[in-house]
Amino acid sequence: MKLYVRGTTYEGRAVDLRCRPVAGGDVAGAVRGVRSLPAVDAPAPGPVYDYCGRVHPAMGLRTKTAVAAAARSRGHRTTHDDALAELRERLADLDRAEPTLPRAREPIDDDAVATLRERVAATRGRLEAREALGAETEAVEQRVREAARTLAERETERAAAEQSRRQRRDRAREYRDRQARRRRLADRLANRRRDARRELLERVSDAFAAALDAVPGPVPADTDDPLDAPPVPAALATLRLARTDAPVVVETDRFPSPTAAADWLDAPVVRC
Repeated sequence: MKLYVRGTTYEGRAVDLRCRPVAGGDVAGAVRGVRSLPAVDAPAPGPVYDYCGRVHPAMGLRTKTAVAAAARSRGHRTTHDDALAELRERLADLDRAEPTLPRAREPIDDDAVATLRERVAATRGRLEAREALGAETEAVEQRVREAARTLAERETERAAAEQSRRQRRDRAREYRDRQARRRRLADRLANRRRDARRELLERVSDAFAAALDAVPGPVPADTDDPLDAPPVPAALATLRLARTDAPVVVETDRFPSPTAAADWLDAPVVRC
């Protein structure tokens, strides 16, 4: 790895930055690619890095999830992996944006349409009466055409408004149904993940316990389950168990030197 800190280049498997004004969180952020400084040239971090990429006294740790990720980094698979892949694919198909709804249209009152129909009928009745009498009909014919045109426009608007309401209702219902299916799939995926994590933990539990026993410095001995160990020793044991190519930021005095930490973890180390 290479690090560029304020004009100085650091290179190697173990780098000591304790005498430089750079925070461990900044280095870990640069390794993850969420910060531009300090500049880091190193392999991209894997999932384990999200949990243990920076080891410091105030850290917390989701130990079971981290150990399961470490097992994955070593190539372990579970009987649930095919089901997990299928559920992720199905969820991805449902991860669509909210539907684009048709423009809402002002509803046309039925009474208004009925009144227009009566007006057209009445005007046509007057036209027929004048035709029967042989009277002049041009003005009445014009009123009939205007009334019929207004009626046709209102009926078209009413049909469009009804279609818009129906489409908006159908698309909203479809979206709610899709969201309900997504929640059910997400629940199934979460259950499968827990089952897979349990299986992974069973496979590497002895290796994790051995790594925890080998952690330099004090480790409380009053915990019945190694997974209940404090965050710092649990994180170090997880990193020793994992395959870690990205630089780990170490902010603990459990190792005599950065090189000793890198050798013990079998990973590049930046001491901050």
